[in-house]
Amino acid sequence: MIDIALVPLDDRPVCRTLPAMVAAVAGARVHTPPADLLPAGRRPGDPDGLARWLAERRADAAVVALETLGLGGLIASRLRDDPVGVVLRRWGALAEGPTPVYAATVVQRTPDADDAGEEPDYWARHGRALHAYSARLHRAVGTPDLPTTDVPAPIRRDFLRRRHRNHVLNQAALGLAAQGVLDTLVVGADDTAVAAVGTAEWQWLRTWTSWLEVGDRVLAHPGADEIGAVLVARALTAAAGHAPRIAVACAEPDGLARVARYEPVSIGDGIASQAAATGAHLVDRAHADAVLVVHPPQPGDADWATAPPSDTDPAAAARTAALVRRLLAEGRPVALADCALGNGADPRLVADLTGDGGYAGLVGFAGWNTAGNTVGSALATLVAYQVGAVTGTLDATAARRLLAHRLVDDHVWMSYARPRLRHERGTDPTRHDHVPDAETAVVTARIERLLRERWGQLAALPGWSVAPGSVTLPWHRTYEIDFVLEETGEQS
Repeated sequence: MIDIALVPLDDRPVCRTLPAMVAAVAGARVHTPPADLLPAGRRPGDPDGLARWLAERRADAAVVALETLGLGGLIASRLRDDPVGVVLRRWGALAEGPTPVYAATVVQRTPDADDAGEEPDYWARHGRALHAYSARLHRAVGTPDLPTTDVPAPIRRDFLRRRHRNHVLNQAALGLAAQGVLDTLVVGADDTAVAAVGTAEWQWLRTWTSWLEVGDRVLAHPGADEIGAVLVARALTAAAGHAPRIAVACAEPDGLARVARYEPVSIGDGIASQAAATGAHLVDRAHADAVLVVHPPQPGDADWATAPPSDTDPAAAARTAALVRRLLAEGRPVALADCALGNGADPRLVADLTGDGGYAGLVGFAGWNTAGNTVGSALATLVAYQVGAVTGTLDATAARRLLAHRLVDDHVWMSYARPRLRHERGTDPTRHDHVPDAETAVVTARIERLLRERWGQLAALPGWSVAPGSVTLPWHRTYEIDFVLEETGEQS
């Protein structure tokens, strides 16, 4: 297969290493810039250094997060004041480096939290008020008066000034797609809602996509962190000249019409755009090469990061598990997108599928963060598997590793170990925490024990385990972890 140059959103595992793991399933390789050029937390990357790296890189394709290339990362795009002209100069590297270029840009989020961990400092006092003001601004579009708010004028003006700069850059990205500099552009909607300034901006970008008649190469849907993996899948399908035919199945009659938390459109609409972004075709089940099963959003505000529930709906989990088993019995390649709750997989569904060995029969799995994150990464994995199978480059060990990795991350960590650890530490789940260096060794050791405990209970994929001492906290907080899986030699 091919070599792909990747400029990720930042150095988090889902942005930096997940795309490489997806590519490996099809026998392809991903190359990323040196760590000192990439952003880490609130520390921005080096956009000028990244532009030089990309311009000088030799590869068969490039996957580029435009926020990183232009501003030094996703969080940097919310904090830095670099003018539009400077960013566009850095984007000039897109025309000098590897081609084709598969790029992504993100509509800036407006989180509903008084938390400045990833936002300007004033978010610590005015975050929720700005979120509410954002919704009122969207609802007031087309009316002559601005809505009222208690947010001080200097802060709301700075909030909108930053958004305006980024919206202008997103419009410029559409222009690069129209000019042919970008083979594909994905416009992600990051942690948004039905009513929000970001949703209005996203809708305007979709309108311009239609007017410019570039809908064949510009896709817009909820998500952000998964786009690197999605565009790697796009590079794989293009290089192979093969567009997998994917069917979507859901055990709930209205499941695909539901709108997940943090998103502005139905999950079915998001899947259609995500599939197109990977280069796949959505077809009915009779004509499909493979099937994406969706465990649809459940009602309520429960969330494995901010409001962990005491339990989930056993009947809904049983219906999805039964559907998975039927498809596997038909000999179908199946990937499962668990979108029941935000920020983690449904323990009921995991227990059902691991109890009878059904999980081990899957081609791919995801159940992390937002529904867009989950759907995109599950689709990317399924597409990479199908491309590898058709071209003869399928790496079964890499596929198995990724299947195990996602179960450890999305359930064993997110919906099992993380709520327990945070309860033990007295962490406020509605705010990002910080683990001091002096406590890191104790915290990571505790995480490793929790992971091993739950992984042993599941016995889902014998032959894999978390390597001793490999757990780290990439951003010195308990929201996400990194770890290494090792082969144990057990028979699976």
